[in-house]
Amino acid sequence: MGIRCADRNEPREPDGPSPDVRGAHRRRRRPRRRVAPRFIPHPEVRAAVALDLLWIGLTLLASLASLASVASILQGIRLRGGVRRAVRLALGAFLPSVAMILPVRGLDEGFDQNARALLSQEYPRYRLLVVADDADDPASARIQTIARELPRVPVAAIVSDPSSLRGKVNALRSALAHLRPEDEVVVFADSDIRPAPDWLRQLVQPLADSTVGVATGFRWYIPPRPTFWSLVRAEWNAVSANVLFDPRRSFAWGGSCALRVDRLKQLRLEHRWREVLSDDLVLTQAVRDEGLKIAYVPAALVPTFEGADRSTCTEWCFRQMTMATLYLPIVRRYARAAFSVFIGSIFFGFACLALAWIGGVAYLIPAALFFAPLPASILKASLRRRALFSAAPSVAAAWGVPAWRTAIAAVAVPWVMAAGLLRTRRPTTVRWRGHIYDVSDPHHVRLLEVATPREIAV
Repeated sequence: MGIRCADRNEPREPDGPSPDVRGAHRRRRRPRRRVAPRFIPHPEVRAAVALDLLWIGLTLLASLASLASVASILQGIRLRGGVRRAVRLALGAFLPSVAMILPVRGLDEGFDQNARALLSQEYPRYRLLVVADDADDPASARIQTIARELPRVPVAAIVSDPSSLRGKVNALRSALAHLRPEDEVVVFADSDIRPAPDWLRQLVQPLADSTVGVATGFRWYIPPRPTFWSLVRAEWNAVSANVLFDPRRSFAWGGSCALRVDRLKQLRLEHRWREVLSDDLVLTQAVRDEGLKIAYVPAALVPTFEGADRSTCTEWCFRQMTMATLYLPIVRRYARAAFSVFIGSIFFGFACLALAWIGGVAYLIPAALFFAPLPASILKASLRRRALFSAAPSVAAAWGVPAWRTAIAAVAVPWVMAAGLLRTRRPTTVRWRGHIYDVSDPHHVRLLEVATPREIAV
């Protein structure tokens, strides 16, 4: 038997197991994860995305800021509604005996006309107590001369009690000791107001309600020459009327307010009015402490015919802000919040205009929203003026300023207010009619410098 040789062309049997068999016994490998390639945007793309996000953020912020303008307009509408309701409820049937206290120091502009208006009220029973720091004050002598022409109203001249802090508050406190048993209501008036003949009758009406602690009027400045700064002061003063119907922020204005004599002991004004500089804001706090109401009387709006230059306007505005800082901080906090939104919106509006130059016209949308407080402030000033004038036709008739001039003044007020807020954060001194007072402790004020007779007359 021969040996068979393998044919090279014949397929050979594999020496080991087949690949299929080997694979069955091996551990399977995990597939590799595919890593997505990192996308690195081009710098121009990143800049465009940043501008888009900035536009969205500014537009949202501008929308929120514009809501403040809407709220401001609604406040003006509510003021108008409050005036209308108060006018409808004014009857004029409550006529108690009145003692009117008039503190004087020097002769104000238009003093004779003001005195005649105070002595010509259409009211059955009232008398006038004129209080001065010095017996030889020219205003005290002048009003007694005018009183002889109008003898229907009794006039008494009083010299205020000696005090280290002479001034209006000490004069008012001194006059309280001269009230008579038959006096039912005491009215405080400033010598620079020129009230309408029905002012006193309207002012005392809310006191028929036993829950009312004080009834207050308000002042409107009417400059003989409507210069820019005189109109700024008029509009600045008018801004305070925004809160007159607000039960939390309302206040009594000392130049035109009334309260029952039997409330004096409860309010402790004889004690509270010692060594303080503000009569009305201290009175406001006393009324609130007793849980009584402050009733605003729109028909008791009184004009003050007086102009102002820049220094007079800013000194007056800063003094009012100082008084609020010392004696009624809630009003200062309200003003700070309101005018911070206004001024911040304007700055953001200019920033959006600059961005519109860089990033496109789309930034004009948030810019327009940020600038909304400008027309809103003009509209609100108009609403406020029309509302207050509707209750006081004599004041409306005396106001003859073009609307465009008052609009400019209304836009300027927030900037003056901002300067006042910055300057009166921690007041230490106050200048008033030439006198300089140390107000480091608002309840223990000291007189630092006495004015000359010429400064008092200014």
